Amino acid sequence: MTPRLLIPAGLALLLSACGFHLRGLGASTPLAFASLNVTAPAGGLGDVLGRQLSLRPDLKLLTAKEAEAVLAVESEAIDKQILTVNKSGRVTEYQLIYRARFNLRQGAAERIPTTELTLRRDYSFDENNVLGKEAEEQILVRDMRSDAAQQIIRRLAALKPATAPYTPVPAAQ
Repeated sequence: MTPRLLIPAGLALLLSACGFHLRGLGASTPLAFASLNVTAPAGGLGDVLGRQLSLRPDLKLLTAKEAEAVLAVESEAIDKQILTVNKSGRVTEYQLIYRARFNLRQGAAERIPTTELTLRRDYSFDENNVLGKEAEEQILVRDMRSDAAQQIIRRLAALKPATAPYTPVPAAQ
């Protein structure tokens, strides 16, 4: 083997020996249910969740009557607060605050009680570039929705399968 090939081969061997592997598209934690319904107001987080969940090969998105579990996005809100002002009193930074409330029911059981996610993003404001800053704000909102959807999906993946209620086995006669 030439020295040029020896170094990459050695690095590959070291990486494989430590257990490192790239996360593939299909390498996701299995969910505690095989079908899900996402109920949410039109547009916003519900659409993002639907898109991301539809990419999972182990999950089917069905109607609320057919699905094993129902993920309900109760509300989402975006607030904008002034963070800093300059010496002449003009705004130089804003903070976007994104809040989303959701819960998960599986049958009659509430698997995830109503939970509120809060995400914050700061951005600078330039009154000479208002259109560009409005576009930046929209990109930040889109990214916060995507982050919220990923956090919700991670919480779904962390659930253990629901245990069936205990039913005693009749004694043999």
